[in-house]
Amino acid sequence: MLPHHVIQKLKVGTCNLPITERHQQVSILFSDIVGYTSMAASIETEKLIEMLSKMFNSFDELCDKHGCYKVETIGDAYMVVAGHESGEESSTDDHAQRVLNMGLDMIEAAKEIMHPSLEGESIKIRVGVHSGPAFAGVVGSKMPRYCFFGDTVNTSSRMESNGFPMCVHVSKATYDVGKDFFDFVSCGGREIKGKGIMETFLLKSDK
Repeated sequence: MLPHHVIQKLKVGTCNLPITERHQQVSILFSDIVGYTSMAASIETEKLIEMLSKMFNSFDELCDKHGCYKVETIGDAYMVVAGHESGEESSTDDHAQRVLNMGLDMIEAAKEIMHPSLEGESIKIRVGVHSGPAFAGVVGSKMPRYCFFGDTVNTSSRMESNGFPMCVHVSKATYDVGKDFFDFVSCGGREIKGKGIMETFLLKSDK
């Protein structure tokens, strides 16, 4: 589904496909399941789909709760953005807060989703967040999708892939706009593929 502000533009005829937008500041979140590849190779497809459906349904509810937009899911990966709402006032602090609060809730939600092949254990996820400028646009005509492009997307993905199980791992850019509202622990300088040494942080809780 396209975001509300894009649908409204199409309805009133103020724009046509393709739609392109430049956003000065957004916060983007990626999550995935720890050990998903081996999990998918070792269990029945029906059990895998049942688990993914339960997880994604839970995350979708959290998107609504925190005013975030689900960009896409690929396999077990889940991508969320906030701060893209054209025509709405949305400060950097506000959209970072929404995404970070959602990240904390995603960790809690994962604890309620049982691992399909490890009896008595819940799944474990990694969550990564970065804040910065990004381009967005509606691509495709048969099944148009609202997609995001740029370094902020790549860095957000790196925060997830270099993160830790059951933690929200964030860049310094996100830390800077969230530090007045949340408690963080510094990870120091870490080697991030394609980015070099980056100072990153783990989100602990809201203040």
